[in-house]
Amino acid sequence: MDPSTSSSVATQPKGPIKIGEILIERGVLSEQQVFEILQAQRSHGVPFGVLAERMFDVTVDTIEEAWVEQYSRLTEPIDLTQVDVDTHVLKLINRRQAWQFECLPLREEPSGELLFAATKNRLARTVAFVSQKLKPVVYFRLAESQQLRRFLQEHYPMPEVTQELLRKAKDMSFRPPAA
Repeated sequence: MDPSTSSSVATQPKGPIKIGEILIERGVLSEQQVFEILQAQRSHGVPFGVLAERMFDVTVDTIEEAWVEQYSRLTEPIDLTQVDVDTHVLKLINRRQAWQFECLPLREEPSGELLFAATKNRLARTVAFVSQKLKPVVYFRLAESQQLRRFLQEHYPMPEVTQELLRKAKDMSFRPPAA
C-alpha cells in the first residue's frame, strides 16, 4: 500500500519534507538512489514509494514507516483537550473500528473535509481503513496515544478495554517477526 496515493486523504502541510530525504536519513537509500528514483518518477509518473520498491527492493513496511514519519513532520500534533468533538461525526465509525485503528473523528470542516485524530503508530492502517470506508476527504492530526485512548473511552466506551489489555496489545504489535 502506498498511502500517498489515496484519493480520499489530504494533508495539512506545514513545510516540505520528502520521503526520499527520510530514507536517506535512515540509511535505507543513498542520495544517488533517490536521484535515480526521482528521474524515473519524472519519466513515468509512478509514486516514489513504488519506484523505491521496484528499483532498490525497499520494503513496503519501510516506505510506510517513512510516509508516517513524513506526515508526522508535516502536521502539528493535536491536543484533544483543546478540541470540541462534534458528536454527529462519531457515527461515521463504530466502537470496534475506533479502538482497532486508534482513531477519533472530530468534526466536519466547512469545506466538507473530515478531521480525524490518530496515533503515529497506527496512522498507516488508519489511513487505509478510512480511505476505504469514507467518501469525503479526510485529514489527520496526530494525538498522543494515552490521550487518544482516554477520549476513545469517553466517546466509544468499551469497559472490556483495560490498561492491561492495551499493554499486552502494544507488546504484541512491536514483536519482531519470527526468523
